[in-house]
Amino acid sequence: MQNNKVRIERIFDAPVELVWQAWTKPELLMLWFGSDPNGTVQKAEVDLRVGGAYEINFKDSDLTEHACHGIFIEIVKKSKLVFSWEWKSEPGHISQVEVNLFAFGEKTKMIFEHKNLNPDSIHNYESGWIGGFNKIDKALKTKQ
Repeated sequence: MQNNKVRIERIFDAPVELVWQAWTKPELLMLWFGSDPNGTVQKAEVDLRVGGAYEINFKDSDLTEHACHGIFIEIVKKSKLVFSWEWKSEPGHISQVEVNLFAFGEKTKMIFEHKNLNPDSIHNYESGWIGGFNKIDKALKTKQ
């Protein structure tokens, strides 16, 4: 975590449309969200519009439960998604996630940033997001 943010670049072996859906469709979010490779998502609600809210509840394989929620700030279909992020377990600290997607042939390049991270958080944001992104690859292979 550098300068209170995490930045990750990743190439997914899937078209932009599918990666966009992985971020915006509840049924696809439920396939990958959370860092634990054997974790499960209990609930994913998405009101995809500027000012709309989302909430995601997930459970690790050790049965630890997590819940996050926020508001969509900027939406550029199939290209850019910006939203606030707040852990239910760490109320009052709001961070911001920005996801940029670029067509890279038949693949998608994602530039991801999570900013204004809580320095006192129990969460390891970088390894958490990388774990989730590893699950996106697996989930998208089943949808192509």
